[in-house]
Amino acid sequence: GQGSSPDDEIRSNSTRGGESMRESSSRNGSSSNSNSANNNNSASSSSSSAAHLHHHHPPSHPTNNLHAIQHSMMNNNINYDNHVVAGDVNMNDNSTNNHNHGSAGISSSGSSRSTARFAAAGAGDANNGRLMMMQPQQQNQQGVTSTGSGSSQDVIMHNNASIHNDLHYNNPNNNLYHRQPQQQQYYSSSAGAPSSQAAASSMSSHHNNHHNLLTDINPNNTHYSQYSSITYPGELTVYSWGRGEDGQLGIGDTSDQDEPTYVDALRGVGVKQIACGSGHTVVLTGEGEVYTWGRGDDGRLGHGDNGWKYVPRLTHSLTGQIITHVTCGSYHTAAVSSNGDLYTWGGGMYGKLGHGSESGHSTPRRVEALVGLSVIDIACGSRHTAVVTNKGCLYTWGDKENGVAGHGDTEGHQYTPKLLERLSGKKVVQLSACGFHTGCLTDQGECFTWGEGKFGRLGHGAERNCHSPRLIETLLGKRPKQIACGGFHSAVVTEDGKMYTFGGGEHGQLGHGDKVNKVKPTLVQALDGIVLQQITCGWSHSVALTTNGEVFTWGNGDHGKLGHGNGKKVSTPQLVERLVGHLVVRVASYNEHTAALVEPQSIADGGSRRRAPGTMVPVSACYLHDMKEMVNDEEYSDVTFIVEGQPIYALRAVLAKRCEHFAAMFRSGMRESEAGVEIPIPTISRAVFLLILEYLYTDSVKIDLDHAVELYIASDLYQISSLRDMCCVIVRRSIGAENATYLLQGAHEAHCHVIKEIAMEYIVANFDVISKGEGIKAVSHGLLLEILSLRP
Repeated sequence: GQGSSPDDEIRSNSTRGGESMRESSSRNGSSSNSNSANNNNSASSSSSSAAHLHHHHPPSHPTNNLHAIQHSMMNNNINYDNHVVAGDVNMNDNSTNNHNHGSAGISSSGSSRSTARFAAAGAGDANNGRLMMMQPQQQNQQGVTSTGSGSSQDVIMHNNASIHNDLHYNNPNNNLYHRQPQQQQYYSSSAGAPSSQAAASSMSSHHNNHHNLLTDINPNNTHYSQYSSITYPGELTVYSWGRGEDGQLGIGDTSDQDEPTYVDALRGVGVKQIACGSGHTVVLTGEGEVYTWGRGDDGRLGHGDNGWKYVPRLTHSLTGQIITHVTCGSYHTAAVSSNGDLYTWGGGMYGKLGHGSESGHSTPRRVEALVGLSVIDIACGSRHTAVVTNKGCLYTWGDKENGVAGHGDTEGHQYTPKLLERLSGKKVVQLSACGFHTGCLTDQGECFTWGEGKFGRLGHGAERNCHSPRLIETLLGKRPKQIACGGFHSAVVTEDGKMYTFGGGEHGQLGHGDKVNKVKPTLVQALDGIVLQQITCGWSHSVALTTNGEVFTWGNGDHGKLGHGNGKKVSTPQLVERLVGHLVVRVASYNEHTAALVEPQSIADGGSRRRAPGTMVPVSACYLHDMKEMVNDEEYSDVTFIVEGQPIYALRAVLAKRCEHFAAMFRSGMRESEAGVEIPIPTISRAVFLLILEYLYTDSVKIDLDHAVELYIASDLYQISSLRDMCCVIVRRSIGAENATYLLQGAHEAHCHVIKEIAMEYIVANFDVISKGEGIKAVSHGLLLEILSLRP
């Protein structure tokens, strides 16, 4: 039978073993419904990731002015309309009540390469040691690998280079869409879908290396960028659904989701590419950074450990590299840098990492055999890996059994990348792999497949294995533009938007209304008249994306991976209703979960695309820019605040409508409500007060880690719960071994109990690593005793 899992023992073993145990099973995947005990002790779901900060000198009491806020709150309980707006603040309130303006959203312009650090004023500084933001001066381009859970990579802070952590928050419910003028980015997905390429123009030419033993023999240096690299401006949001047992949905727990669910922890990370593996997920941001989450054994997440991560976590080991493409297989993950270098990590059995052995790696490691070549496309199966260079040459390595590697022999393993001689005269323009077979397209419209042929998944009219690439003759003249390989089936989309499927049909995954295998490509009649732009195949289900941004799914629906609100099997394509009204630009799947990249603005295309009832035209980026420009604009202001001795100008109407604190102030009849009166703000820094105003004006704001504590306290004071809660998100995402102790000390001194608890939890969980660093010296004796008392 055709199971829905790549390896039976993933679910049949009660313990979560490593790759060596799983790989020993049959590849027929006979059952997907056996349950395993869910052991969540190997990883903590409470911390998400972002930049780790390195301090040359520990900050000297960076939050002295936060004490003033606390004292002011306790001693100046000004009552507006019988409503206490200062003092009596419960700093232990960690609720997510967003009754003011909904949930604060995010958009990010970087995490690890652009990171701020805590900087304290000197003894004679007029700022009295306040937690100040150092202005960004240059981007960090260096990284060093560290050890321990959650601390795979540190960002080095040079004396003249402070690096700004730019996390930009907006409300996703408002469909806000942020982009830089004239900015073009490439958004794509992979794993079961086409392995997308960055545009050739974005790649820097990689110089020849005399150590390199591989040479592209194709003289044409132009790589045809096929449709899988589609240009979309701005930032994309992530939705996931299906099986969540390993945390692969990124929603913070292990629950299944039978409809697309917004991945809140990635708000604003500016995702442009996504790939699904067997129990884990990887995304690439517009800044060239990589986030991973889900099942962590074999080191496939790249964080230096084997722990599960239930929310997206930044892969710090790639800091200093600008990544242009990511993908993953069953047990390993891969990334391509802007200079064409390939990095792989995870389980190393069968030599699929390409490092010359079967050793696994828990952090990304460059594939040295490819240095000197410029990799632009990559695909990963269960036991093998394949790449395409900018000259259109194809290299493969890993398992040779049944012809998986494609080199004509079936004995042993290929431990390093090897040119696929059968296609040496062809220019490969698109590549896909899943399980134990591979497919590719050439610039001449040819489609080749090879590997295990059971169920007819190779499309050659039989179920025989193919030990080297073989042309699918049925597709000649059909002008294929994408091939997608699934666990037991394959699919091809043509230039005119039609789809052909072939292989195993036991679960209805071929979309023909039956459960019959097809040994040759067969047109999916149910989608006739619908123009497709992308197809992705999971182990036993399929996902199609139309040119109108709609998503259709079919096949095995267990665990809700079809997104229809139930677990039923469907043998013909069905619209995912939950995504109607959203503009989906890419989809991804691999095993038992599915993901989609959605344009936040969900722009309608001339009304041709169906929209959800009541969907409104979204706010434009120009409007947001104009509103931001009005912050601290004296010309049209009607209220003035004095912060740090300097005026800040605002509009009463905006503040009153957006914040009950200001509304109560302006209607109180007290001095602050009088026109023309300057209102002193003695206890909040100018930078943080401007952040509050920016959020009230635009519903979005860029938050630095070094402002998180003070902004939390200030937003709590002004009763902006959504902004307050997002400060916690920033801390959870950004905390690391190099900044946790400073954050803990600062939050403790500011009596900010919520953030203190977050920092304390992280330090206790990672004490073996943190205790060996310089940062531990920043912790007071009392706090250190508290940490030790909480250790198991």
